[in-house]
Formats: sequence, structure tokens, C-alpha cells
Amino acid sequence: MLQELGLNGGPGMIERVTACLENGGKHVLRRISKQQTHRSLHSAFWSHGAGNINLPSWWLAFLQLPSSRDHTWSFNKCATEIPRTPPDAFGFLDFLYPGETLAFIRKFMSGNASAFRRRRRSQSLLQRSRAYTSAADAPGDIRPSQKDTAQSISIEAHAVEDTNLDQLDSEAGRELRREFKRMLRNNEHPLNTQELWQKYQEIRGMSLSLNSGDYSLLFERLSTSKTPFDLKCIGNLLSDIPLFKRNYLHYDHAVFAALGQKDMEGAMCLHREATARFRYLHGSSMILKYTVQNSRWRCAEEIWKHHLDREQAHVWQPDIWKGVNTLQAPELMAGAAGAISEAIRQAKTSSHDDADLTRSLAISLMRQALSTRNIEFNVSMQLRMLSMSRHIQQPDLSLFKAAVLQNLSLGRQNRKHSNAALKLYREIRGKLNLVPDLGLLMAMLKRFSALRDSQGMYKVLEDFRKHHEAPPEEAYSLIMAQLARHGDFDAVDGLFRDFVDRYGKGEIQKHARNLFYACFRRAEADRADSVLQSLRGTYGYEPDLEAWNILIATYARVDNYDGAMSLLEKLVAANLTPSNSTYDILMGMCAKGSDYDTTSALYEQAISAGIKPNISMVDSLVLALVASDRYDEAYQVVQEAMTMDLDDATNQPRYIAGDVTRTRMWNTLLSHCALNRRLDKVAEIQRRMHEAGVPFDNITYAALMLSLCIKNMPGSALRIKNVIMHSNGARPTALHYSILMGGFLKTNEPNKVLLLADEMLKNNINPTFSSQNQLLRVASKVDEQQDGQENAGDQPFQARRAEEVMRQALETLNPMELALLGPKQRAQSSPVNVAFYSSYFSYMVYLYGKKQSFDRVVGMYDEYISTARRVHGNAGALPPVELLSALMVTHLNAGEHAETEKCWHLAVKKSEQVARKVDADTSQPGWVLHKYRFILALPLTRYMQSLQASSRVEDIATTVDYLQHAGYRLSVHNWNKYSQILAQEGQSLLAYEVCEKHLIEGWPGWEHFGTPIRAKHKIKKQWNPTSLDRGRPFPHYETLVYLAGVYLDLKSMPYGTGKETLQDLERLAPRTMEAVLKMPNFDDETQNSVLRRS
Repeated sequence: MLQELGLNGGPGMIERVTACLENGGKHVLRRISKQQTHRSLHSAFWSHGAGNINLPSWWLAFLQLPSSRDHTWSFNKCATEIPRTPPDAFGFLDFLYPGETLAFIRKFMSGNASAFRRRRRSQSLLQRSRAYTSAADAPGDIRPSQKDTAQSISIEAHAVEDTNLDQLDSEAGRELRREFKRMLRNNEHPLNTQELWQKYQEIRGMSLSLNSGDYSLLFERLSTSKTPFDLKCIGNLLSDIPLFKRNYLHYDHAVFAALGQKDMEGAMCLHREATARFRYLHGSSMILKYTVQNSRWRCAEEIWKHHLDREQAHVWQPDIWKGVNTLQAPELMAGAAGAISEAIRQAKTSSHDDADLTRSLAISLMRQALSTRNIEFNVSMQLRMLSMSRHIQQPDLSLFKAAVLQNLSLGRQNRKHSNAALKLYREIRGKLNLVPDLGLLMAMLKRFSALRDSQGMYKVLEDFRKHHEAPPEEAYSLIMAQLARHGDFDAVDGLFRDFVDRYGKGEIQKHARNLFYACFRRAEADRADSVLQSLRGTYGYEPDLEAWNILIATYARVDNYDGAMSLLEKLVAANLTPSNSTYDILMGMCAKGSDYDTTSALYEQAISAGIKPNISMVDSLVLALVASDRYDEAYQVVQEAMTMDLDDATNQPRYIAGDVTRTRMWNTLLSHCALNRRLDKVAEIQRRMHEAGVPFDNITYAALMLSLCIKNMPGSALRIKNVIMHSNGARPTALHYSILMGGFLKTNEPNKVLLLADEMLKNNINPTFSSQNQLLRVASKVDEQQDGQENAGDQPFQARRAEEVMRQALETLNPMELALLGPKQRAQSSPVNVAFYSSYFSYMVYLYGKKQSFDRVVGMYDEYISTARRVHGNAGALPPVELLSALMVTHLNAGEHAETEKCWHLAVKKSEQVARKVDADTSQPGWVLHKYRFILALPLTRYMQSLQASSRVEDIATTVDYLQHAGYRLSVHNWNKYSQILAQEGQSLLAYEVCEKHLIEGWPGWEHFGTPIRAKHKIKKQWNPTSLDRGRPFPHYETLVYLAGVYLDLKSMPYGTGKETLQDLERLAPRTMEAVLKMPNFDDETQNSVLRRS
């Protein structure tokens, strides 16, 4: 009957798909629907309910209004004002119909809905096309979330009951619908969207109904793919859904599909339709992302205007930046730059309102681009974007702050971002003349703190005071902690007093530690003690456990054992319990001095106190053993520690030295073997580390480089730095450069030393006094070469270049340099607070003494005394033993034996300060630490020579007895010189006895050296005058010659006079006598001057 009345169009009816009408009634054809499609007109069309036909939003609104004449439609009017009415409530255009037809339609529409469905089953509904023809991939993965979809399904599924539908359908229809729903809800197997769509077409062909939940789930299934087929199906599916059944998620999926086919106009039509029907702006984030990616700024402006309108009306809406934020940072910044360019163009060509809208969009997009964190981006693009923004608005602090924070988020990984942040901050402070807020200042303060840039922190502090009266409490903490790390005590002290005046004494415990830590970094124990007394007197302050630990660590750093132990007693007296950090410090102090007994006792005491041992404590045991030359025991401890449950001390205090890993223990073994020239052990330890899977660190590489430099292979050591360390991501430090410089200096390649010094500066590595000393030696070599070429011998030697290098180092001399070194685990022959400047003078005194420039030696010594007093006051005036030894050479060569003896006594006094065991009584034997047992070896040789020249040989025996009683040891060179002096002075028995007891044990026999012509040279190579206790005891060639002279003197005596003495020599020193009697005759100056005279 419907066909008879003309209410259903036949298959021959042709309809061209048209586009929606934009604002103002402007007609725009949809580009995607140029093809013609044949489809049956839905019966609802004739009722003009338009329930299943896509119409422009203004036409929908017109149809839904009770009377179009009584309302004026505005596209920007809030969609909530449009009443939603079912299709059977739509008004009719009565004038289009004959009276009989109109009566029938009204009668039919007022009938039962079930009867209407039964009539529709007999009709075959062909597929209608949305004509999305593009095969492009979807623009992104911004789709309705599963949570929102599930919620929509849950709500709408209850609106239409499936059971009601099943009752109206045939058995075949019900089975088809159930099969379709099983496919729709099957999550166990991969979904075949083509089969699903085919099943859906069968349902539509049978005119079976689906509820809204099924539609929503079908949208979700199709949207999981980006293929052209599925995207086109999404558009067709929206056409199949009656208008009154469409919800906001359906539009979101349809917009997604349209954009996936690059149909911008179609997406905008869908967006406008959804905007007219619903309260919220759906699909906006996807469209905005697409417009940014493709520079479609007109569409972007329309979306942005809708967003602003809703925002002004205080209407909640989804996040419009959800899609934009999924773009990669470079693409997002490029889009923001494009928007700014468009805003600049609009400002020149468009109306004021349009320009303001574009400018608002560009600035907002720029804020989104600057809001990303921890994502790599192009710094140049960011700076260009900021520069362009000044053409559309005045410099905005919030934008520059966002740019600074964006760079700072990557500053730790990339230096260019850190530099960009600093550049922007300087621009904010200077050219832009903006007032940085507290958030920006705190961010910059943390960045400067991480970079350990004290100058930058001073600038931030200045801005705090200039713009915000004073820094907040957190800023005080950061600044004081970092300045304390740099050893800037005066600045920390000023900030501390300012903080207390402003905020009171509530945090005095926390900030007092920074004062002590500054003293620790400067290695100034006396100042730390005075600070403690001042705080007690002024504020009634009493240290907490951490403050006591810092004070103890300060005394331990300068090798002041008595002071450290005294503070430990005060800590206990204050009813505080020593922590694992306390034991770490004390054990490290004793281990540096090779005092294994005390180190072990402290370890056992910590265990008995219930403290879990950590890696640092075990490493101290290893250090104490290797410093005592007990290598095998140290290696056993390391092996056991690999399987021990040790605390890794990840939160170790800042005053504990080094990285606390198991690698550290192996490094202790490596460093000991390298320094003691046990190169075979170095290779063995390296192999075992590799087998045990122990990772290498900077100290490991430094030990390996040192061993190669000792073998005169600095080129191989350089390869470790340039190739191996670089490939493993290890950054060279001043220690590595110092080792390389020393290696090339040893092989007489000063040019390479200078190249390494330049490389250090280019890599922003601060030189240490160790590297500076290497440069000093290079300069002295140049001076010696020039002196040999120009000086005929009548002028005293003067090292002008070397003195210039030393002067440059001394001009900037400051204890703050010690802060660059950090806590030292290994001890030097002198405390670190003295060695960092005394090493220059020691070498210069040695150099001038060698060249017999005695006036310059005295001048260097006097200059050292004034420098020590300037740096440390009277506490540092006592010279180190090395400097005194060099000075003794000068006095000895000048025949000033009284001055030589004075220097000797100063050396003994100085050695007692650094070499004494903890709580040791110097009146008892064996109070010298094992590490310092050779500390007086060099000055002893000079003193024995002076006593011989003063005819006081008997005092040598007294001196030697005193040294051995205290625990000092004489070096091989000392014993040889002692034996030679005794032989020269006619004390034959004692001379032979000294050689037999202390030297001949390592004698291999003359046969060991081969032919006599080479024996003399080989025997001299057995002794290295720079090594005090290397290898086995060994008599020098000169010693054997002098002993042979004694033998000849005794043998040449009148008959019987020397026979008894010779018999005593054979009895007391048989091996020495054998070596003397078998010595070959050499025609050299030594034998000629000694033996021929005899």
C-alpha cells in the first residue's frame, strides 16, 4: 500500500549526496561524495521526522522547533536549548500532501509500532553510502575511550530490551542477531571486521533492529582498525542509525573515520551536527590535532571559537588538547610556530576580531608545546617560536618560564638544553626586563645546584633579594648546601646568620651542618672547632649525630687521629650512639695510615653494636691490609665480600669518600699493585674482575693507565681514555689526565703534556694541584734545556718558566680548591690541606738544590713559610718532610751542618704528627704507622752525610737505633749509605755486619750478572733511587767497593795485625765476604779512587 501511495522510492531513484550548510546558509559540496549512489528513500523521510537522514544542524533545529516563525536560529546558540523530540512528534509540511494522503499518514503514524516493524520486514533495505573515498590512514589514535564506550553501552542497553526485539522477530532473525552479538562481544580471538560487517548487513537486510548499545560496540570494534574499509563502514554505520538514537560517542567515531580518510569538510559537518544536538563539543580534540598537523588554520579557528564560547558559558567539555598532546614534541612545536605565523599574517590582513581569535589559538597552542617535559625537542625551534611570539604580544613571563622548565627537564641528559635554559634565564633577567617569580627562581636554583655552579646560584640569590625581599627557606637550604660543597665558608656563614635572623633558630641544626661541611671541604679542622665553639656561645647549639660525624671526618681528612678520637669520646659523652657512618670515617682514617689492628678492632666493635657491615667498611679493611703489604689477605677479604650480605650504603653521607660499590674493593687492590709496581698483579686482578663480572669504573681505568705509564707505555694508557672509556660511557677526570701527563713526562714528551692540559680546559675539567705539578715539571725541563744551551756554567741556574707556572698557581691559591678534590680515601705523604700547595715548593727546592742554586733554595723555603701562614696561619707553618729533605741537600752542599741538623729535627717532629698510631705513646716502641715507616728515609741520608762531614759518626748509630725503636724503617739506600760511611770511617766490623744483616740477603752472586763487563751496569739497575722499599734488599756496587777497600786495608796491615779482624769478618759476614772477594776488577773511577788508595 505504501508503494501505491508513493511513499517509498524505488531503486531507480537517484539522489546526489550533499553537504551540510555552514553558517549563514552558505552551501558547500562535500568533496568525498562526487559519485552517484542508488538508495531507497526511508519512509521516515515522508514524515519529515528525518530520523535516519543526515541533515545540517540548522535544518535539524528548524524541524525540531515548534514553530520556525517564532524562533531565530543562531549557530552559536547553546545546543542545550534545542528540545529533543522523537520522530513521530515532528511537524508536517501539510501543504505538500493531498488530503487523502495526509489522512492516511496520520492514521499510519498513530498505529502500533510493532505493526509498523512487521510491515518493514518485507522490504529490503539496501546499503547507503557515506561516500568516504580516501584510503589514507587515520590521523592518530585519539578515539573514544573504552571506559566511555562501556558506560554508553550500559546506559543505552537498558533503554531498549533485547527480549522485546526477539519476541517480534522470527526464529531465524533471533538466531542471526544472537550470532552477531557473539561476534561483537568475542574478545578471545582476533576480530575480522569484514565478517562482522557482512553479518551486520544480513541483519539490516532482514530489517532486524539493534539497540544503541550494539551500535556503540560496533563502532568501537570498527575503530580498532585504520583500514579504508573499516573507516568507510563507520561512516555508513552512522547513516544507518536513526538520528534520535545517535549519541556523542557515535559522532566521535565518525569524526575519527572522516579524518582517517582526510575528509576535513566531512569531519567538520559531523562536528557541527553534534554541536547542535549535544551540550558538549565532541570530536574537537581530534579535529584540532588534524588541523595542527596539516596547517588547516581556518578549521582550527572555528573549533577554537566553539571551545571559547562553551568556556565563557561555563559549560564543561572534554579536553580539547587531548589529541594535540599526542603529537611528538618537534611536530607540536612546528605546528605552534605555524599558528604563530598565521596569527602574524592575520594581524596584518584580517579584522580585529579574527586576528584576536587566531592570536589566542596560537598562544594557547604554544603553551601546550612548551608544557611537555622529559621529551627531546629541537632547541632552535623553541627559541624561534619564542622570538616569533613577540610579534603578536608583549613578552610573557609564563611562556618563558615554561620554556625554561621544559629545557631543565632535559638538562641533566643534554648540555644543550641546560645551556638554553640558562640563556633564557639571562634573557628574562636582562633584555626582557621581566620579574622572575618564585617558581622560576627555585627551578633555576635547583639547576645551578645540580651543575654545582656557585656563580649561577649567586645570581639567583640576587634575584630573590631584588624581587622577593629574601629567599624562601628551601632556597636557603639549597644555596648553603651547594656553597658548602664548594668550600665557600664565608658565603655559607653569611647566609646562615641571615637565615637565623629572618626565620629564627628552628632549623639551626640542619644549617649548622653546612658550616661544618664547608670546613670539611676546605680541610680546616681548626676552623671547624672554632665554629662549634661560636655556635655554642651564640645560640646554645649542641651538635647532633650527623654534625659530630662531619667534625670527625674533617679531622680524619687532615690525618689528625688524636682530634678525631677526641671527638668520638665527646660524641659518646653526649649520650649519642655512633652510627655506621661514624665507623666508616674512623675505619677509613686508620686504614689510610695502614693501621690494620685499629681498623679491624673498629670493625668488630661496629658488628658487636648491631651495625650491619657495608661495602665501605669492608673496603677499609682491604685498604688497611694492602697498605701493610698484606696483599694475599686483602685479596681473600675481597673474595669473601663478593658473597657477603653487605649494605650498599646507597644513602651514604656526603662526607664519606667515593662510590660505594663492590668495584671499590677491587680498585683498592688494583691501585696498590700499580703504585707499588706489581704489574703482574694488576693484570691478574683485572682478569679476575672480568671473570667475576665486576664492572669497571673511573678508578679502575685510572689504575690500569697508571700501570701502563709505569711501563713507559703512555700511548696505550691514552688509548684507554680515548677508546675504551669513551665506548663504555666513562667520562675522563683530572685524575686520568694527571696520570697521562706524568707518563708522557717520563718518556720525555713534554709537547703531549701541554696538549693534554689544553684538552682538559676545553672539556671544562678543572685542573688539580696534581696536574699543575706536571705542568711545573714540563716548564722546568724546558728551563734546564735552555740553561744547558745558553749558560756556560758561570751563572746560577734559574727556572724562570717553572717559577711562572708556580706563581700562577699560587696567585689563586685558596683552600676552596680542596673542595674540587672531594673526600680522599687514599692518604698522601702529607695531609691534603698542606700537600695542595707544598708540592710546588718541594719540587722547586729539589730542582734548585740539584742545580746547586742555594740562594734560590733558601728563597723558595722562605716563600713557602709565608704562603703556609697566609693559608692556614701558624698551624700550617711546619714544613712537610719532603720540603725539609730538599732543603737539607742545600745546606749540606753549602757546608751548613747546623742548619742541616735543624731541618732534621723539624722533619722528625713533623713525622711524629702524621705517622703516630692512634692513642700511641711515643716513649714506647713501635708507635709508627706502617704506611709512614719510610717517611724519614730521604732526610736520614742527608743527615748521615752531614754527621760524617762533622766527624760525628757515632751519632749515626744512635739515630738509627732511635728510628728502629719507634717503628721507622731504613730504606735499602739508607743501609747502603750507612755501610759505606762506616767503611770509610774505619769501622770495618760494623760496616760488614750492616751489609750482612740488612743487604746481602738479596744478593744473587756475581755469576747472576754474566760477563764482568756488563755486571756493573746490571747491578746498578737493581736499585731504583726513587723507590725506597721496592724489591728485596740489595747491596749497591759502591757499597761492595768500599767494603773491598776495607778488606784490602786489613790485608795490607803488618803481619798478624789485621788477621784477627779478617777472621771476625769471615765469621760475622760470610756472604758479604764472598761477594767482596769475587768482585771483578773494573777500570772505573769508583774502584780507582777507593781500591788503589787502599
